[in-house]
Amino acid sequence: MSSFALRLPRAAEWRGWLPALALPALMFIALLALGGDRWHFYRWGGIHDSATGRTLTIAENLSFDNNFSLATRVWRDEDGDLRHRLYSRFPVGGFVLARLATLPFGDGLADKLLAARILAMLMFCGAAACAYLAVARIAGRRRIALAAVPLAFSGFYTVYYSDALSSETTMDLFGAALVFHGMTVFVQEGRFPQLLVKTCAALLLGWHVYALLLPFIALGLGGEALAFLRSAVSANGRAGVHQARSALISLIRSRYAALAAVAILFGSALLAFNFANEYASYRGERALSETPLFDSAMRRFGQTERYEGYPELEWGNFLRRQLYRAGVISTPYAVVRAAGYDFPTYEPLVAPLAPMVLGAAAACAALAATAFARRCRILLASAVLFGFCWSIPMRYQTFPRDHFFESLSYVWLALALFALALIGARRLMGERVGERALLGVCAAAALIFALSVFWAGRLDRDAGEIRREKAEMAEFDAIRETTREKRVIMFKYDSLGFLGKYYLLGSYRLDARENVCAPRVEDFAVSAQRDESLNLITPEHRFAFLYEAASGLDLCRAERRRLESSQPAARSVFDLYLQDGALSYLKAPCEPSDYEAPFYAYAYPVDSNALLEADRQNGYSELRRWRTWLPDGTAAFDGACLMARLLPSYPISAIRTGQRDPGGERLWEVLITPPPSAETLALREKIYRTAASGEPAARAEFDLYLDGEALTYLKEPCAESDARGRFFLSVFPKRIEDLSAKRREAGYDHESLNFTFEPPAGAVFNGKCMARRQLPDYDIAKIETGQWIPGGERLWDAEIVVGD
Repeated sequence: MSSFALRLPRAAEWRGWLPALALPALMFIALLALGGDRWHFYRWGGIHDSATGRTLTIAENLSFDNNFSLATRVWRDEDGDLRHRLYSRFPVGGFVLARLATLPFGDGLADKLLAARILAMLMFCGAAACAYLAVARIAGRRRIALAAVPLAFSGFYTVYYSDALSSETTMDLFGAALVFHGMTVFVQEGRFPQLLVKTCAALLLGWHVYALLLPFIALGLGGEALAFLRSAVSANGRAGVHQARSALISLIRSRYAALAAVAILFGSALLAFNFANEYASYRGERALSETPLFDSAMRRFGQTERYEGYPELEWGNFLRRQLYRAGVISTPYAVVRAAGYDFPTYEPLVAPLAPMVLGAAAACAALAATAFARRCRILLASAVLFGFCWSIPMRYQTFPRDHFFESLSYVWLALALFALALIGARRLMGERVGERALLGVCAAAALIFALSVFWAGRLDRDAGEIRREKAEMAEFDAIRETTREKRVIMFKYDSLGFLGKYYLLGSYRLDARENVCAPRVEDFAVSAQRDESLNLITPEHRFAFLYEAASGLDLCRAERRRLESSQPAARSVFDLYLQDGALSYLKAPCEPSDYEAPFYAYAYPVDSNALLEADRQNGYSELRRWRTWLPDGTAAFDGACLMARLLPSYPISAIRTGQRDPGGERLWEVLITPPPSAETLALREKIYRTAASGEPAARAEFDLYLDGEALTYLKEPCAESDARGRFFLSVFPKRIEDLSAKRREAGYDHESLNFTFEPPAGAVFNGKCMARRQLPDYDIAKIETGQWIPGGERLWDAEIVVGD
């Protein structure tokens, strides 16, 4: 009979417990000392912004008044009743823990972020402690665990998100480690109640636990069924119906089946709690199948048309992405950085080959090694399969550039790989030599972890950003204190950043779907735009401004005045402005018929690698996100109309926008080429140097570089006059059938490949000329290109024969 009683270690056992206590303590010190600016300040952008900010906002809104709903927004409607915007896709336990952790740290935003960072780091280090205890049991040697754990936890994504607090990062990392240790104790000592308690505790933090339990339960049940049938065959010489039925009954009564039942029932109870809160929040206005939580569940399993047609979701591309993640997470960041390579902070659209090969090798090696691991084979196999099991439901959740942090589920593959490698190396070297070598490996692992934390903690940071963050936090705190429990409208709050937007939207009245340009007067207004003509309460602010007794109509008029005081980027039916991270459309006078026809807007990036894979063939991305403070994207007031679309975060070389009638005919169109920023010029320089590093496929007035997907034109020195006129590009396929019917007689593609050397096709900058033209998606035999002036002669031409 297994015992669930807790006891302190005996004096003789303290030696074994000391590393389990010292390892997380040393990791915490390393994160504190080497993380540097991450310890004191907040990192805007990515998961550090959205997930940590969302966690703190939901934790802030947890209360009995809100029925402990997971709300990113709480406001009062016209009747004074509380309304909620819910984010109920995660269990409530992690947010309760975040709420408790922030209570002793004061009411300031910076203090709460500090508390969140401490909690995230403690969970990270707690996960390392659980991993150490589990590996030490599996390997039977503490030194193997002391070496394997720091190496496995030194992966780029692991250390980069060690301070991000959410149910998708450190909370789930700790929950999975807790269950993995419980599984180890259960397999070795049969302590089943402990595993059940740890499973329920982990489910309170997140859903990743299911992906770890799935292979463990499946392999456990399969092993028990196989053992039962083997014993039946050996006793009777054959397995009949009676033996099969006995095996089924035995499986139903198995502890693995009980574990599955408890996990499903407890997780279902947590989901039922969230469903009930969502249903109550909508006051019966929506059916359960129309709630956000139900929609999120359907997206995870592909029951939506939202992502149809995207190549990222094809199984081949999806598998390559998982191998890339496994390779990145299995490589200590310090080793990669020392070799002169670096991983991007956002997952690339086209996965590099080296990490993919490494990930495939790591998975195959770990799975193959489990066949020779006699002790706890089921545990090692579950650790290896964990990440792949979790990736299946996440395939449809969102695109990889948004969910690259899902790589954290592959930490356990890296842990199994390093543990198995060290076990095998120790056996090959012999016990005495192997133990001495492990001491050196432990020291090297500690150094690698420290260097990984040091380098990852200083990515994309400078003193200016830190000063800005401190100033923004102070402004958010001041506004929140002044407007507490008052009626407030938010104007252009999507410019305040994710955390500021939700942190300020406590009990505010305005919903984003309301008409912000209405004349109704509220107690206060908050805007990301400064306007001295309004009653500004916070003239000393720089990022978030507070106005007294303001109406939405006043704010919209102020926005119009601000735009009209500057020079438009282009004029057509609408005046077009590129300001404040948005493309704004303004027309006065304006009638509803002016904005009834659909608008379109395409952004051409400086670097095509910034585009989603589905957009690369076109060379641009469509701007679909309207300003949230504009109802349905358009505001009409005082006989004028105003709308704005958010610009992408990457540098752009041009924007093409206009309107089409319902039949698709273009009503008007303009091409906007914004003046290049310092960031744009630096990026163009980098792209130019990278493209010019190889040998050109041909030389003429321009050097021509062919990379299989595109043809790049480069020239240095170069002036505006060198790029005047038109360029032609004729592409001859290997198979005439690849051409369209109207081009087969000519034998090459030409009509759609004429272009002028202007944005977005090309650019002249810093005495250089550069253009990149996408090639057709078929096998090419020959390329002819050159430059000509309409009505004149060719200035130059060149021919490139493409080899097999």
